[in-house]
Amino acid sequence: MGDNIKEVIKTEDGNDVERLKAELEETKLKLDILLDNIPGGVFSYDADSGKFGYISRGVLSIFQCTEEQFREQYYNSFDVFVNKADRAMVKEMIANQISFFETVELTYRVKDMTNGIMWIYHKGRLVNNEDGSRSFFVVISDITTEKLAQQRLAEINEKLYMETERYKLIEEAVDNTQYDYDVLEDVLTTSRKDADGNRITIRDFRKQNMYKAIINEEDFPAFSKAMREALKEQKKGVVEYRAKTDKGEMRWFRLNYASFEHRDIVIRVVGSEKDINEEKLRDEELKAKAGKDGMTGLLNKTTMESKVEKFINSSDPGSCHAMLMVDTDNFKSVNDNLGHPFGDDVIRFVAGSIRDTFRETDYVGRMGGDEFMVLMKDTTPEITKERAADLNKKIRRTFTERDISVGISCSIGIAFFSKDGRNYDTLYKAADQALYEAKEAGKNCYRVSGSGA
Repeated sequence: MGDNIKEVIKTEDGNDVERLKAELEETKLKLDILLDNIPGGVFSYDADSGKFGYISRGVLSIFQCTEEQFREQYYNSFDVFVNKADRAMVKEMIANQISFFETVELTYRVKDMTNGIMWIYHKGRLVNNEDGSRSFFVVISDITTEKLAQQRLAEINEKLYMETERYKLIEEAVDNTQYDYDVLEDVLTTSRKDADGNRITIRDFRKQNMYKAIINEEDFPAFSKAMREALKEQKKGVVEYRAKTDKGEMRWFRLNYASFEHRDIVIRVVGSEKDINEEKLRDEELKAKAGKDGMTGLLNKTTMESKVEKFINSSDPGSCHAMLMVDTDNFKSVNDNLGHPFGDDVIRFVAGSIRDTFRETDYVGRMGGDEFMVLMKDTTPEITKERAADLNKKIRRTFTERDISVGISCSIGIAFFSKDGRNYDTLYKAADQALYEAKEAGKNCYRVSGSGA
């Protein structure tokens, strides 16, 4: 009887195994049918290596290829699957999203089997596998048509915006001189009035090349280029130039213009001309002030460095220029004993002494605090040393305030282009080292780089 029971159990276990196998096959079939019939396609890839795992028939249908062709085309790697220009963006977006959400959602471009560009919508989930690895399971769909439609809509919106801006330009032109040029008739009408109060109209405007007679010669190429572009295709632009007024005065103007097409031919150009002469003068004044040290009127550190570097870089290696670093000795004692306002006067005295010692063509700047720099252009070692010695004499002076006396002098370090350096940084380091040597030698003297004297 015991043997019979064992046989029954064995038989029943065998049937259960077969039944479970059948159910598993049926479940797998249903899953395959589901995956193959969802919109788009499904694939998985290793989260660390990027190697593809499962690839559904839906994916292969999107790319119209076999699984072998798909893996070969993209080197069996998700990283290669993504278009090169989008890889960094995709990697960053996945990392950012997965740190906050369970799913990842993004769009990117891929190259299809014919190397055409295809837009992909990607939605994936990170799964931790039993063996400790991690995989992304992703649903993708081809959204190329939708993307192209969006781009087309963006282009239409941009064109609409440009048209709106053109009409806005005309409206804003009321306060300025208005121009309306009929290209086909070659007639320019302006808002300026003649002696009878009528709008001035100029016929054969381009044929007579009238604007060349009033536009400043230096500004004419830019003006002419702007006009050629406006007549070539519909566009909007701005150009600044100097032009003669009715009184013969040369002033700065800014012209905002827009050209209009009909059947791919530019037929009209409208514009608004504004007198910006005062604005230009203010800008030039501000630029000049911006490059100067507020206390001394010398070049400030940024401007000095820029001018010296530009000059050195454009110099012939056979030229001789001298960089002098000038440091005011005992200046701290002036501030400590005589006060900061008095110290400011001393800085101005030192700056004036330096400026008076060198030529107008030399660069002189305040580098900060009580330190200055001079670039002597096209000089000789002998002349440079003479100027340095003169400066030592000029600055050596005693200042007295409230029965307190403080003596100042200056230490100077000298380096020569191109003996000591052919670029700003090298020359500066050489002059700064020479300045250090002058300080070590007891101050109130100069030292030349590499000579010890």
